[in-house]
Amino acid sequence: MTEKILDSVETVFEVEFDDCHDAEIVYNAVKPEVSFARGERSSSEIELKDNVISIKIVSHDIVSLRASINSYVRWIKLSTEILKI
Repeated sequence: MTEKILDSVETVFEVEFDDCHDAEIVYNAVKPEVSFARGERSSSEIELKDNVISIKIVSHDIVSLRASINSYVRWIKLSTEILKI
């Protein structure tokens, strides 16, 4: 019999940009992923306040939390790299 240790795990991480314009562009690029990233094991919310993007992730296990964090970090990194072009 496997005993469940955690009901859920939640994290919030913030990414601060040099200016509000860049933050808004990245926010608009990443926001559609929130609805596609919903699954049975995790859910996410994204918020923009001035030049800071906040992402809240709630997962049922550590593995799905790590996967969600990695996905958002990749999407944000890709968006910021595209801004430099």
